[in-house]
Order: sequence, then structure tokens, then C-alpha cells
Amino acid sequence: MSNYADILAELSQATPVFRRYARALGAGVGLVVADGLVHSALQGLGARLRAREVTPNDAEAARIEAYKAITLLAAHKYQAASGPGPRHPPIVHGLAALDFTDRAILLLVSLEGFRYATAADIAGISREAVFMRLQRARAALANWTANSSGVAQVSAIRSTAHLRVVK
Repeated sequence: MSNYADILAELSQATPVFRRYARALGAGVGLVVADGLVHSALQGLGARLRAREVTPNDAEAARIEAYKAITLLAAHKYQAASGPGPRHPPIVHGLAALDFTDRAILLLVSLEGFRYATAADIAGISREAVFMRLQRARAALANWTANSSGVAQVSAIRSTAHLRVVK
């Protein structure tokens, strides 16, 4: 097997991981849209590999190129997407409230486990900007979930108030 075939095999095995990232990055856009995004990004990367526009040295470099392609394509496709519906969990609403680049950095570091330098390479920003955006995203998400859970607790108390037992 050639290096090219090995890289394509590795990318095809990593497709479920790419789908998870695209779904989280979309913050409620829908499974079909996220899966289509991954398919389009991998097709484009495969074409660039065949044309020798991208020449990764190993499967890890190709994986990083795939994340770059998914992130770049998502930045364009997800702009017009509507936000998450009411049935989505609160964390999805919190992710949707974040700026796209902040969300991408947060997911690349926390969900996908990339180092800061690699996340900076994928997002096309400096390493210092990764620190700033990650801190901002974590704070905003923590603030959003704290406010969201407080509202949910109050509404839960109100909704069960009529079920009290009176003796």
C-alpha cells in the first residue's frame, strides 16, 4: 500500500470523529447538514491530495488538514443555519451562543484533544489568540450554563408547585 492509500484509509476510519466535531461545531444544525459538511470537506481534501496540492507526511498531518477543511467549510455553511431547537440540551444552546471561532477553538481543545499550537494551526490564528478565545469561550459557556440552570430550576419549581400534598 502506498502512503497515499494509507492516508485515505486513516481518514475514512476517522470519519465518525469528524462527524462528531462537525455536529458539535454546528450547535444544533442537524445531523444531515453536519454529515454533508464532513462528506464535502473530505471529498475536497481527497481531491487536493490526488492533485498533490496538499502533501501531508503522515496520517496525523492529513487528519489536521481534514479538521482545517471541516472548520473552514463550516464557517461558511453554518452562518445561514438557524440556531438549535427547543428540544436540544442547554449545552447546545450555550455553544450556539458562542462566536464561531471561539466555539471551534473550545471544541478542538476540549472535545478533540488538540494542543494549543495545533488548534491555532487548524483555526488559522496565533497561539496567543487561542488562549484568549479559549478563556473567553469557557467563561461565556460557564456563565451561560449557570444562568440557564438557574432559570430551569425556577421554572421546575413553578411547574411542580401545583403537585403539593395538603393534609
